[in-house]
Amino acid sequence: MGFLAPLMLAGLAALAVPIGIHLIGRQRAKVVKFAALDFLLATKRRTARRLRLRERLLLIVRVVACLAVVLALAKPFTSCERKGPQVTRGPQAVVLVIDDSFASGYLVDDKPWLSRATTETRRILQQLGPEAEVAIVRTTEGADHPTELTRDHLRLRDQLIALEPSSRPADTTRALARAAQLLAASSHARKTVYLVSLLARSGIRPDDPPWGKDGPSFVTLDLRPQQMPNVAVTGLRVQAGPGAGTRGLAFDAEVANFSDAPAKLELSLSIADRVVARGLLDLAPNERRSKRFLASLPAGARASDASVSITGDALAVDDRRWVRASLRDEVRVLLVDGDPRTVRHDDELFYVEAALRPGDREDSGTQVRSITSEELSGIDPKAKGTANAIELENFDVIVLANVPAQSAERVNVIAQWVRAGGGILVAPGDQVDPAAYDRTMLPLMPQSLRDPIDTTWGAQPDDKDSRALRLVKWEADHPIFTPFSKSAPELADAKYFKISLLGPTTATADRKVLARFTNGAAAMVEGSIGSGRTILYTSTLDRDWNDLPIHPGFLPLMQQAMRHLARKHALFGETTHVVGSSVALPSGDLKKLEVRGPDGLGAAFEGDRLVGRSTVRFGRTDRPGIYKVTGTDQTGATHERDELGFVVNLDPHGSDLTPATAAELPASGTGSATTPADDSRRIELWHALAAALLLLLLAEGLLVQR
Repeated sequence: MGFLAPLMLAGLAALAVPIGIHLIGRQRAKVVKFAALDFLLATKRRTARRLRLRERLLLIVRVVACLAVVLALAKPFTSCERKGPQVTRGPQAVVLVIDDSFASGYLVDDKPWLSRATTETRRILQQLGPEAEVAIVRTTEGADHPTELTRDHLRLRDQLIALEPSSRPADTTRALARAAQLLAASSHARKTVYLVSLLARSGIRPDDPPWGKDGPSFVTLDLRPQQMPNVAVTGLRVQAGPGAGTRGLAFDAEVANFSDAPAKLELSLSIADRVVARGLLDLAPNERRSKRFLASLPAGARASDASVSITGDALAVDDRRWVRASLRDEVRVLLVDGDPRTVRHDDELFYVEAALRPGDREDSGTQVRSITSEELSGIDPKAKGTANAIELENFDVIVLANVPAQSAERVNVIAQWVRAGGGILVAPGDQVDPAAYDRTMLPLMPQSLRDPIDTTWGAQPDDKDSRALRLVKWEADHPIFTPFSKSAPELADAKYFKISLLGPTTATADRKVLARFTNGAAAMVEGSIGSGRTILYTSTLDRDWNDLPIHPGFLPLMQQAMRHLARKHALFGETTHVVGSSVALPSGDLKKLEVRGPDGLGAAFEGDRLVGRSTVRFGRTDRPGIYKVTGTDQTGATHERDELGFVVNLDPHGSDLTPATAAELPASGTGSATTPADDSRRIELWHALAAALLLLLLAEGLLVQR
């Protein structure tokens, strides 16, 4: 302990004043013998004892009061080890970067870590003083950052009080970069960034520092507990599970142990909010393992929401993961071969059949029947009841692959089937005569055909590839192209040597070009015929005019096209939707589409937001869980669209709470000189002495009154 004004200790000599007053002021009683008062001696002794006690207490109070006055004037202080940063008051620019990712909900002493972080941040804000210009930046991924510093500390304090853990992982590097930008626009010489974070390595990119050598002073607050073990469900896939019966599904859950200690977990599989299976899983330190469950959907249900959860730990938000489980609706496809060959791989339908039933698997989700163009006569009304009869009601999609023009009567039969809800894909070839198609096939076409062009005609063999056309500008949001990225080399690398040009549009509704070639010509056109759909592909489905069938994009393109034409969308596989992502939803022929999330919030699409669109994008995926879709069709009937429902999960990389090393954190800039190097904190005691003096004076007054 020390004193800021040690000369004031000379006032300790004043302690003799109350002692002298006490000694001088004592009254000496004269002894007078009086026999009549002997019986009062006992009472006198008791009264004397009380008087002596009061006088001694009064003496002590006055001595201590004098001592308190002297010590308070000397301003005593002591020192202790600093538990937080020393905050300097005065004009300065400060950015408080606080971690509000979903990991900040980690329970420490039965309270979220974020509550401790906001308390410490409010303490720093208070110590900065009113002259400091301050901003608060959140580390959560995709957070809205402030545009300027402010002196409205009350508003900043309210923001901290209202802060809650988000559902997204931390992007600490981006938050620090934004803090540096805010400080760079300030005219203050003193610039400091305070980072209140769990300092998880998953949110820091060491190869992308937020500032250079001339950056601000950087101070980190170590509020992280010594140990933060965490176990999370990081993946969930569902696929057909024949071992669980005809309605059986297999659920594969991936669980990760982000700690240095082994973990023994109990997992639960829930379908439609009912636990249907349980299992145990042992995880070594820092290990990932999968657990498979076999279960069946409830009776009568073709789709349901399912989730896998584990026994709760300190971070409960990542202990559960959802998936949309559905029985696959098989698409029944009638393939019409316009150019059959005896050599199998030269046949018009060889690649299409391989794409729709890869490996001829029974669980491909597609039933395929192949016929020649001559056998198409089996759909005629006169063929009913014969061995060659073909019932179109038994099929969802018809593919006309290089099929010559059919008679008007046959086309009318197919067109009537399409108007009732069927789907048809037309692809030209050497057997297709555009003039004949104009005479009879237009009821099935979104646009008429014209003569094909050969882009490599007259070119040398070495120059053919350079003169070939390629696919560009496809509708990335269309259901057919949802499996592909925007660049999609599996589609863009395919070469087209011959294509059919298009003429005027036909009487189809909602006509739309889905993809184009590099020369601007249409590659795929879609239209509606009544309740059905038609797609015109302007090149062949084999390798006669292009080499797309030998590229990886051909298989998903054909499968997605068949399901789109049949209005049956696959719901299998691991969800790709994480919190914060946008989801493309096919709108079809709906006049209103409404989405509701787990928190009851959502959005409605109708009118101009829906008319003329094949898909809509929903972006309010702020919470993990189940999102339900309700649709209103053209008749006004409203019902839940199970095939459009989806789930949203946490980004699993935010569950790794491994702390970053000092080398991975950004270095403090030139402003670090303003930060004291002393790790001790001074605590002044004279304030307490002044308060004690007031209490002593109050006690002295009470004793005098008595």
